Amino acid sequence: MKKLLWAVTGFLFWITCACSESEIGYTPIGKEHLGETYETYTLDNVAWMDSVQIVVFNFYPEEVTGLPYVRYSESACAFTFHRGETADYRISWEYDTGQNYVEVQYGQNAMWYTINGQRHSGEYLLRANDGMAVRIIMRANGRSINEDGEIKYEAGVTINDFHIEEAND
Repeated sequence: MKKLLWAVTGFLFWITCACSESEIGYTPIGKEHLGETYETYTLDNVAWMDSVQIVVFNFYPEEVTGLPYVRYSESACAFTFHRGETADYRISWEYDTGQNYVEVQYGQNAMWYTINGQRHSGEYLLRANDGMAVRIIMRANGRSINEDGEIKYEAGVTINDFHIEEAND
Protein backbone atom coordinates (compact mmCIF):
# COMPACT_ATOMS: atom_id res chain seq x y z
CA MET A 1 0.00 0.00 0.00
CA LYS A 2 2.89 2.36 0.83
CA LYS A 3 4.44 1.74 -2.60
CA LEU A 4 1.15 2.59 -4.31
CA LEU A 5 0.84 5.81 -2.26
CA TRP A 6 4.42 6.82 -3.18
CA ALA A 7 3.78 6.01 -6.84
CA VAL A 8 0.61 8.13 -6.91
CA THR A 9 2.36 10.99 -5.07
CA GLY A 10 5.29 10.84 -7.49
CA PHE A 11 2.97 10.84 -10.49
CA LEU A 12 1.05 13.85 -9.18
CA PHE A 13 4.33 15.69 -8.52
CA TRP A 14 5.47 14.91 -12.09
CA ILE A 15 2.16 16.20 -13.51
CA THR A 16 2.46 19.40 -11.46
CA CYS A 17 6.02 19.98 -12.67
CA ALA A 18 5.09 19.22 -16.27
CA CYS A 19 2.47 21.97 -16.11
CA SER A 20 4.66 24.49 -14.37
CA GLU A 21 4.53 28.18 -15.18
CA SER A 22 7.89 27.95 -16.95
CA GLU A 23 6.24 25.90 -19.69
CA ILE A 24 3.17 28.08 -19.93
CA GLY A 25 4.98 31.43 -19.90
CA TYR A 26 3.61 34.89 -20.59
CA THR A 27 4.93 36.94 -23.49
CA PRO A 28 3.60 40.46 -24.06
CA ILE A 29 1.73 40.97 -27.32
CA GLY A 30 3.82 42.58 -30.07
CA LYS A 31 4.03 46.36 -30.24
CA GLU A 32 1.94 48.35 -32.67
CA HIS A 33 2.17 52.05 -33.47
CA LEU A 34 -0.82 54.23 -32.64
CA GLY A 35 -3.28 53.84 -35.50
CA GLU A 36 -2.18 50.28 -36.38
CA THR A 37 -4.44 47.32 -35.64
CA TYR A 38 -3.66 44.57 -33.16
CA GLU A 39 -4.92 41.74 -35.35
CA THR A 40 -4.10 38.54 -33.48
CA TYR A 41 -2.71 37.16 -30.23
CA THR A 42 -1.69 33.72 -28.99
CA LEU A 43 -2.25 31.97 -25.67
CA ASP A 44 1.26 33.11 -24.65
CA ASN A 45 -0.06 36.71 -24.76
CA VAL A 46 -2.88 36.00 -22.31
CA ALA A 47 -2.49 36.98 -18.65
CA TRP A 48 -4.81 36.01 -15.82
CA MET A 49 -6.42 38.61 -13.55
CA ASP A 50 -8.48 36.88 -10.91
CA SER A 51 -10.76 34.73 -13.09
CA VAL A 52 -10.53 36.90 -16.22
CA GLN A 53 -8.13 36.32 -19.10
CA ILE A 54 -6.74 39.55 -20.56
CA VAL A 55 -4.34 40.74 -23.24
CA VAL A 56 -2.43 43.90 -22.30
CA PHE A 57 -1.67 46.15 -25.27
CA ASN A 58 1.99 46.97 -25.89
CA PHE A 59 3.01 50.48 -26.99
CA TYR A 60 5.96 52.48 -28.21
CA PRO A 61 6.29 54.64 -25.07
CA GLU A 62 7.47 57.77 -26.90
CA GLU A 63 4.14 57.85 -28.78
CA VAL A 64 2.16 57.89 -25.52
CA THR A 65 4.07 60.33 -23.33
CA GLY A 66 7.15 62.52 -23.25
CA LEU A 67 7.12 62.93 -19.47
CA PRO A 68 10.56 61.91 -18.15
CA TYR A 69 9.22 60.59 -14.83
CA VAL A 70 6.67 58.25 -16.45
CA ARG A 71 8.37 54.91 -17.09
CA TYR A 72 7.22 52.12 -19.36
CA SER A 73 7.55 48.47 -18.35
CA GLU A 74 8.21 46.33 -21.42
CA SER A 75 7.09 43.16 -19.62
CA ALA A 76 3.94 44.51 -17.92
CA CYS A 77 3.07 46.91 -20.81
CA ALA A 78 2.15 49.58 -18.25
CA PHE A 79 3.20 53.18 -17.66
CA THR A 80 4.16 54.02 -14.06
CA PHE A 81 4.52 57.41 -12.39
CA HIS A 82 7.76 58.30 -10.54
CA ARG A 83 7.58 62.04 -9.97
CA GLY A 84 8.22 62.04 -6.23
CA GLU A 85 4.90 63.68 -5.41
CA THR A 86 1.20 63.33 -6.07
CA ALA A 87 0.14 65.11 -9.25
CA ASP A 88 -2.75 65.33 -11.73
CA TYR A 89 -2.49 63.74 -15.16
CA ARG A 90 -4.79 63.74 -18.16
CA ILE A 91 -5.22 60.29 -19.67
CA SER A 92 -6.81 60.37 -23.14
CA TRP A 93 -7.70 57.54 -25.50
CA GLU A 94 -9.52 56.68 -28.69
CA TYR A 95 -9.87 53.18 -30.07
CA ASP A 96 -11.90 51.18 -32.57
CA THR A 97 -12.98 47.62 -32.01
CA GLY A 98 -15.49 45.28 -33.54
CA GLN A 99 -16.33 42.76 -30.87
CA ASN A 100 -13.61 43.02 -28.23
CA TYR A 101 -14.16 44.35 -24.72
CA VAL A 102 -11.47 47.00 -24.13
CA GLU A 103 -10.63 48.77 -20.86
CA VAL A 104 -8.42 51.74 -20.07
CA GLN A 105 -7.19 51.14 -16.51
CA TYR A 106 -5.13 52.64 -13.73
CA GLY A 107 -3.52 50.51 -11.07
CA GLN A 108 -2.72 51.09 -7.44
CA ASN A 109 -1.77 48.67 -4.64
CA ALA A 110 -2.06 45.61 -6.93
CA MET A 111 -5.63 46.51 -7.93
CA TRP A 112 -6.75 47.68 -11.39
CA TYR A 113 -9.63 50.11 -11.93
CA THR A 114 -11.44 50.75 -15.22
CA ILE A 115 -11.70 54.41 -16.22
CA ASN A 116 -13.33 54.36 -19.65
CA GLY A 117 -16.70 52.73 -18.94
CA GLN A 118 -16.59 51.23 -22.47
CA ARG A 119 -16.41 54.67 -24.06
CA HIS A 120 -14.26 54.30 -27.17
CA SER A 121 -12.86 57.80 -26.74
CA GLY A 122 -12.50 60.22 -23.90
CA GLU A 123 -10.23 61.54 -21.22
CA TYR A 124 -9.83 61.05 -17.51
CA LEU A 125 -8.19 63.23 -14.86
CA LEU A 126 -6.05 60.94 -12.69
CA ARG A 127 -4.55 62.06 -9.39
CA ALA A 128 -1.54 59.76 -9.28
CA ASN A 129 0.95 58.85 -6.57
CA ASP A 130 4.37 57.39 -7.23
CA GLY A 131 4.09 53.81 -8.42
CA MET A 132 0.59 54.09 -9.86
CA ALA A 133 0.24 52.69 -13.38
CA VAL A 134 -1.88 53.09 -16.53
CA ARG A 135 -2.53 50.52 -19.27
CA ILE A 136 -5.05 49.40 -21.90
CA ILE A 137 -6.29 45.81 -21.98
CA MET A 138 -8.83 43.68 -23.78
CA ARG A 139 -10.54 40.56 -22.56
CA ALA A 140 -9.30 37.45 -24.30
CA ASN A 141 -12.23 36.01 -26.23
CA GLY A 142 -11.41 36.20 -29.92
CA ARG A 143 -12.29 33.61 -32.54
CA SER A 144 -9.46 31.14 -33.11
CA ILE A 145 -7.74 30.74 -36.47
CA ASN A 146 -4.97 28.46 -37.69
CA GLU A 147 -2.21 30.63 -39.11
CA ASP A 148 0.90 28.83 -40.44
CA GLY A 149 0.26 25.85 -38.14
CA GLU A 150 -0.14 28.04 -35.04
CA ILE A 151 -3.43 28.68 -33.26
CA LYS A 152 -4.05 32.42 -32.99
CA TYR A 153 -7.03 34.45 -31.84
CA GLU A 154 -8.52 37.48 -33.55
CA ALA A 155 -8.04 40.80 -31.77
CA GLY A 156 -9.25 43.49 -34.16
CA VAL A 157 -8.47 46.52 -31.96
CA THR A 158 -6.95 49.77 -33.25
CA ILE A 159 -5.68 52.23 -30.64
CA ASN A 160 -5.82 55.53 -32.53
CA ASP A 161 -4.85 57.72 -29.58
CA PHE A 162 -3.43 57.09 -26.12
CA HIS A 163 -1.71 59.91 -24.23
CA ILE A 164 -0.52 60.66 -20.73
CA GLU A 165 0.23 64.30 -19.97
CA GLU A 166 0.31 66.70 -17.06
CA ALA A 167 -3.05 68.26 -16.31
CA ASN A 168 -2.91 72.03 -16.52
CA ASP A 169 -5.14 73.77 -14.03
